This record gives sequence, C-alpha cells and structure tokens, in this order.
Amino acid sequence: MSRFIRTCRYMLLLIILCMTTGCWDRREMDDLALIMGSGIDLTDSGLVEVSYQIALPTGIPSAVKSGGSQKQVVVISAKGNDLQEALGKVQQQMSRYVYFGHREVFLIGESYARHGLNQVQDLFTRFPETRYNSYVLTAYGATAKEILSAPYPMELIPALAISKIQSSRQSFSVKFDEFLKAFSSPGTSPVTAAIRIIHKGTDKESVAIDRTAVYLGNKLSGFTEPSELDLLRWWIGDPYRLGFTIQAEPEEKDYKGTISVKSSESRVHVHTKILDDHPEAKVIFHTVVKVVSNNTRLNLDNEKNRKNVEQQFSRQLQSRIEGLLTHVQKEMRSDIFGMGEEIHIEHPYFWKKIQDSWSEIFPAMPVQVEVELQIEQLGKTHGRAYPKK
Repeated sequence: MSRFIRTCRYMLLLIILCMTTGCWDRREMDDLALIMGSGIDLTDSGLVEVSYQIALPTGIPSAVKSGGSQKQVVVISAKGNDLQEALGKVQQQMSRYVYFGHREVFLIGESYARHGLNQVQDLFTRFPETRYNSYVLTAYGATAKEILSAPYPMELIPALAISKIQSSRQSFSVKFDEFLKAFSSPGTSPVTAAIRIIHKGTDKESVAIDRTAVYLGNKLSGFTEPSELDLLRWWIGDPYRLGFTIQAEPEEKDYKGTISVKSSESRVHVHTKILDDHPEAKVIFHTVVKVVSNNTRLNLDNEKNRKNVEQQFSRQLQSRIEGLLTHVQKEMRSDIFGMGEEIHIEHPYFWKKIQDSWSEIFPAMPVQVEVELQIEQLGKTHGRAYPKK
C-alpha cells in the first residue's frame, strides 16, 4: 500500500470521527420545562420578581389533574436582588431545565417598566437562548405575574392566546428584536402593546390588549388610550382592516347618525424639511375604505353625499390623529413615530448635528397632519338596508 493511499484512509477516518461526535450538550425532552411565557416585575420592597408560565407534561397524571379538571400550565416565580439572582432561584424550584425555545410572549410589569429596563436589555442581548420572535408586552394596571396567572377561556395555554391575539393583525404588536432595535436607535423610541386583565375576580376573567405602552429612553413614559390604538397602527404599525366611525349627522329618534368604515388599503407618507436650522415634518395619511354601517338618512349612492361624508371622515380623523400626536409628542415626549429616523434618511448631515439632543428637539418640532380618505365600496347594499318611513 502506497504511502498516499494510507494517508487518505487516515484522513477519511478522521473526517468520519469528526462528523459522528453526537450532541455533547443534548438534553432529553423529559428533562426540559417548556416556558410558554415569562414576565418580570419590581416588588414594593425593590426586589426583582421573575415568573414563568410553564406547559405541564401531559405524561404525568398527578401534574395534569388538579381539582377535578385538567390543568395545562403552571406559573412559577421567584424574587431576587437582581435579575440573575431571581432567575437562579426559579431554577432551584424546578426539577427540569428551563427551555425558552417555545416562549411566545415576554411581559414587563408596569412598575418594572417605569423603573427602567437596563437589566433586561443587558441580559437578553447576552443570553444565547433569547427567542427574538417572541412578542413583548407591557402590563397595564397589573403585574406580569398576574397577567401570566390570568385564565383565558378559549385557549388551554394563556400565553398562546396572547400570542394569537398579537399575530392576528387586529392589535398592535412588537417582537423582541424590534423592541431591542428601537432601544439602540437614537431616532426612534420603543413602544409595545399593553395588556390588562378584564372582569377581574369573576368567572369571566380574561385579558385584553387595547392600548400601547410608550417608552422614553429605557423607562415607561405612559400609555395611549384605546381610542388611539387604530390610529397608532395606521401610523407605525400594521394598518390591516382599520375601522373608523364618525358622527355624520345629529342623532335623532330613528337614526344614530353614525357611519362606520373599514379600510382596504392604507399608507402613510412622511416628508421632512429643515427651515432656519429647525426640523419640520408633514405627514399625509391616505386610506381607501368600504362602508360597513350607515345609520343616517344619507343615501351614499349620491356622489354629493359621498363626497361630503369623505370630507367629514378626513376632518374628524385629522383631529383625532393630531390629538394622538399631542398626547405622545407633548405629554410623553417620546418619538415612537420614528421622525428622527426620517430626518436621518432625508437630511443625514443635519441629523449628525442634532442626534444627541433629539429627545429635547422632538417635543417642540412642528408636525403637520393631512388625511385623505376615499370611499371605494358601499357594500352589497348600496343604499340603506331599510327604506325611509
């Protein structure tokens, strides 16, 4: 056998050995605790509390049966002086290794969010098992532990219910990578959906996501109102099937005087300019809608009536968007709209001069709002569904 062939055989054997080493860090499924949702709170005594919602293994009858009904999840929590200490104490209570590969949601308690998220940023950017496509939500009027412990009648695992609401495109949603990216961007402030408990203490207890949590720097600055949620989705979120209702006519005995529409196409254009070394912006909202409810005496088949309703919608929506802008820009002083990023893109040299002082400049920045609404469809019934009596 030649020396060349012998060398080749040794090389082939070495390659096979390298490729068949197996998983040195493998863990069996029976050794894992599947985390479906997790949360972090700040207690009144200043301790950090970490909570996990864990899917129970169905193969253990004693764990599945509780009070005569099957229990699918359990919430475990622990407190510590910092985040790492609390995480360690949670693991001490568990017979299985914590596994974050199936985590759907991460909740931030309101008290912890107002205190600041430096520890969260540091831990999750270092932690190799962080699941960046998990949804991030801030608890409104509750702790993260209370939200994780709240039942949800339509789903066996409440964390999955929260995840499905977030992915339904009917509420505002932010994923972990988007949240961390906003923290690192000087031209955009972080914002998350806000979740709260409804019908607390009754047999109808559940959760609702109808607000957003606005951050300034690394601290929670405030919450938007439920009436502002669709407007914020239109501006910075996913403008999918937005719904609006206006008072088109005065209310009378037989008619409420309202018209409701659903959007089929929406977009936003932002234009910035620098005037006398000060930034200004103009934001144009455009949407094409279909009428879903007409509770007025108006016949929308008539073009004059239709144009009149379009103008009323545009004026009222412009007023509501200006109210949202005032709430966020003047009161919470947070640039969740990404105006800084727009200036960065359109005026990069000017942005270099002001990026360090953007948090002081943005609250005073003039922003002009325009709304263009077009009615495209009147539904199957073009006129009123019932004749005028």
